Amino acid sequence: MRFLFINQYYLPDFAATAQQMADLCETLVANGHEVHVLCGNRLYDGRDLRLEPAETVNGVHVHRVPITAGSRKRFRDRIREYLSFYWRAFIEVHRLERPDVVVTLTSPPMISLLGTWLRIVRRSRFVYWVMDIYPDIAHKAGLLGSTSIVRRTWALLGRVSYLTANRIVVLGDDMKSVLIRKGVPEKRFEVFSSWSCGELIRPLPPEENAFRRRHVDPDAFTLMYSGNMGFCHTFRAVIEGIETLSGDDRFRFLFVGSGQREGELRAKLSACRRTTEFLPYQKRESLAESLSAPSAQLITLDPRFDGLLVPSKLYGIMAAGQAMIYVGSENNTIAKVLREAQCGIRVDPESTADFVAAVRRLADDPAECARLGANGREWFERNCDRESVTAELARFLYEVGVEDGLRNRSLAHEAPMAARVRDSGAAAAHLD
Repeated sequence: MRFLFINQYYLPDFAATAQQMADLCETLVANGHEVHVLCGNRLYDGRDLRLEPAETVNGVHVHRVPITAGSRKRFRDRIREYLSFYWRAFIEVHRLERPDVVVTLTSPPMISLLGTWLRIVRRSRFVYWVMDIYPDIAHKAGLLGSTSIVRRTWALLGRVSYLTANRIVVLGDDMKSVLIRKGVPEKRFEVFSSWSCGELIRPLPPEENAFRRRHVDPDAFTLMYSGNMGFCHTFRAVIEGIETLSGDDRFRFLFVGSGQREGELRAKLSACRRTTEFLPYQKRESLAESLSAPSAQLITLDPRFDGLLVPSKLYGIMAAGQAMIYVGSENNTIAKVLREAQCGIRVDPESTADFVAAVRRLADDPAECARLGANGREWFERNCDRESVTAELARFLYEVGVEDGLRNRSLAHEAPMAARVRDSGAAAAHLD
């Protein structure tokens, strides 16, 4: 079966969507499918890395189109970048062979309309893999007004994608609930969590961890934030808490990654340089070291964005066997996982005192910190290891394709795969 994935970012990019998509694509290739990826030729973090317009990466056929470069900190530059990708991708899909199943993600927003187009014009099956929900995020972030024509148009076009997709994959029940309230039929949804690789990211003892030796004081309690420092994350209690604890030599704070709010964090924590360090994104092959290096991990989400996205860093933290402090509401997927796995402490995003208390609690009780981390790793292995989740998602995508009979194409060569699906006990998807 031929699959086409469309997303602005792909390997070697560090963006979460690029990494997750690569895992799934490579699983499909291992199952004997032909997989193509249509993406841009620039990296999320703006690094100037020469990328080939076409190449095969781990069995996946990657097609990169040129896009307009701009500062990701200015909204108008991002829109210009998005528009250039839309246009180039629209031209490129007509040069590629017809896919049996097209899967669009959400980078950039509304690229899903290409899935709608291919379903109508080329009769491909269309799966919309929703990583975040726009224009809601832009509105909540204050980038678009409630009555903005741009927002209304954006919402209308987004609704077209939701209603024309054969199936919609979402990251959690809270995301599913948001879309159902928008009028999307419940029968279209399938919930698959994000994942991490339990073989690549695992707990490492300190003596085997070079990253820890370079960046972590063995005599201090180190709390790390790893990943995107974007406008969807809340940092007020974190900043004030670090300021409160900065005079105590027992504590260190490490920020690894980048994002729209990195400059703000650096500026507001400039007086805490002795206890706070900022590092760039780490290579994927180094994540086992970086994620398992600190005493505990920090994850945050502004409650305004509950149900609009699920930070994938959650699963990397659990894979590394790290206890976590979560700053955010109790009404989203992160909080649900924390309760089920018993792997961390939730802090109200408005309470600096609660954040300080959580840091002190883990620092004062290393045994509890270790227990929470072990709980997280155990839950991760049962529920969201890469091998198991990508295998299930790959089977689901195959079923989406065969449900329609793949009009105009023989399925004779797919019989071995169909037998494997039946033998696995996978339930047939109820498709419209």
